[in-house]
Amino acid sequence: MNTQSVEFIRELRSVLTYHQAVGIEEYPHNEGVRQFLQVPVLLPVISSAKTEREAPLPKKVSVSRSVAVSTETLGDIRCEITDCRACELHAHRANSVAGRGAASARLLIVGEWLKAPEQIENTSEIIFGVEEDRMLANMLKAIHLTSTDVFVTNILKCSLPSSCQPVNTAVSVQCCLAYLRRQIAVIAPQLICTMGILPTRALLGPSSASHSLSHLRGRFHSYTTLDGRQIPLMPTYHPSYLLQITKMKEATWKDLQLIEKKLSG
Repeated sequence: MNTQSVEFIRELRSVLTYHQAVGIEEYPHNEGVRQFLQVPVLLPVISSAKTEREAPLPKKVSVSRSVAVSTETLGDIRCEITDCRACELHAHRANSVAGRGAASARLLIVGEWLKAPEQIENTSEIIFGVEEDRMLANMLKAIHLTSTDVFVTNILKCSLPSSCQPVNTAVSVQCCLAYLRRQIAVIAPQLICTMGILPTRALLGPSSASHSLSHLRGRFHSYTTLDGRQIPLMPTYHPSYLLQITKMKEATWKDLQLIEKKLSG
């Protein structure tokens, strides 16, 4: 095997090891991937003579998950999200939504996705929506949290026009979940609040798949980080839902009170 092939395999193995470390377990099988796999591979000419530069490949590559994520920042992840082409949503996005808030936030709030307001050109500061963000600000104020206490993001990192909503949600969630897990590793919040069923099921995993949000909310669950730590997670309703079904504000307020008590305890 020639030197160029050895270097390519090393780089590929390094990328796959990193993906495993940050929680990527599968890749979407879309048209682009299918066409790539059909491209014929030209095998290198194998020579019996080894050069001094051709060192043998290591038998096993081992990378600590905590090491893999400890050196990056939210800014690094934001740049990757901005350039992401992992699923079909990138073709329709108005802009990317990495999130907003403190890098050392005590509370991480995860919503679903942003339906980009068509009448607003710059949506870079909007996370849930104009009215939704205003409601969230009031909710946080009610439990005595400031902007330095909270980081807010979405499970889907693309802001989409109302006329173009995600179809293959499961594929997109899997692509974006790796970014979210890395954000959680960097922020290391004391507590996570998922607003809506999509982020709730994404972070709680298969055990939550058969349960509704009304069944899951009202109590703390546990999210396991990349390095094995457990973070309390409270599911509750999304502000967009509360704007439509106002009677659910009472239940959400009870969830918020539990969050306040947990953070102060």
